[in-house]
Amino acid sequence: MNILSIQSHVAYGHVGNRSAVFPLERLGYEVWPINTVQYSCNAGVPGWTGTAFGAAHVADLVGGLVRLGAMGRCDAVLSGYVGDAETGRAILDAVSVAKRLNPATLYCCDPVMGDRPEGLYVRGELPGFFAEEAMPVADIVCPNVFEAELLSGRGIASTDDLARATDAIHAKGPGVVMVTSYRPPSGDRIGFYVSDGETKLAATAPIIRFERPPKGSGDLSSALFLGYYMMGDGVRAAVEKTLDALYSVLESSASGGGDNLAIVAAQDAIAKPGRRFAAAAPTD
Repeated sequence: MNILSIQSHVAYGHVGNRSAVFPLERLGYEVWPINTVQYSCNAGVPGWTGTAFGAAHVADLVGGLVRLGAMGRCDAVLSGYVGDAETGRAILDAVSVAKRLNPATLYCCDPVMGDRPEGLYVRGELPGFFAEEAMPVADIVCPNVFEAELLSGRGIASTDDLARATDAIHAKGPGVVMVTSYRPPSGDRIGFYVSDGETKLAATAPIIRFERPPKGSGDLSSALFLGYYMMGDGVRAAVEKTLDALYSVLESSASGGGDNLAIVAAQDAIAKPGRRFAAAAPTD
């Protein structure tokens, strides 16, 4: 199966396509990466260098894939960080082409906008773009809790609030909502909250403490969830495998003492994840 992944790229570290392409390949998918930017490292690191490519770059490469006859064989499109709404619309155009040529194509949107406590760290036009333009097209959306608030227009202070927020996001279009950085009301745990419109489940694991938490966990999570979901076992299996694989990467990162995700070191756990953390109906 073939996945078109349109995200950022860094030479050093694991964010964007560097968090998505190799894990999906390790799961057996052919991945076609299109990079929205190419930076030396995460842009949050002082001294980073690089270039953002923009909408024309995305459209040009997608056009090349169309001329190759590849887009009719695209089974899923995964998108992450975009620099502006124009680039986002070029991604939606790519999704439209893929779905026209193969109506079974899935679109998984990771609406990268910000997080708690930093708040919004993208252009102010992007929350509206994701909520009003991308959501009606997406089949799967993978926001963190902060981004789920922006997409739904609802504050989230409890699990009940999160349930209502995911319902509001479903109403905009996506059939599956997988919320990252979910923290249950009690306990020192973190994980995922997933809804397919009928079933709502949460899967959490103990928090691993880092002096400098590695970047890219959200990018990795959305890629893993899409990959496991496409295997056809439903949202429960997909979220349990995603949490186990992500936790294995974080464990390896912590033991290695680095501040980057240890994706290569933990690749066997990605290829064959366990089910250490069971998903269950969330409670407040």
